[in-house]
Amino acid sequence: DPISDQSEAGRDKLDIDNMYLCGSRFTRVSLTDSLFQDAHLMGARLEDVNATALVVENANLSSARFNNVTLADATVSNANLANVTIRDANVEGMTIDGVPVSDMLALWRATKGNG
Repeated sequence: DPISDQSEAGRDKLDIDNMYLCGSRFTRVSLTDSLFQDAHLMGARLEDVNATALVVENANLSSARFNNVTLADATVSNANLANVTIRDANVEGMTIDGVPVSDMLALWRATKGNG
């Protein structure tokens, strides 16, 4: 098992440039500290992935879907969130521009109930 044998980690580094790997599958692989730059990931799927401390910059995530994910302690900045939908989410401690989302929702619910 390549992941469980940490003594072998980093032994098989790849530097792939200008290559089409469409439809490829990566199963039980460690890509720790890897870089995907100028990459096309349209339609790609990440399943059962530990992406702790993942950094995403200059990425188009339009129409992306996130289901059963943990974004605790994540930061989103300089983002276009137009038409984003968040459902069935734990927003405890979440803030937008420093304002607690739970407070905004409580105020909205109170206003909705009075109108």
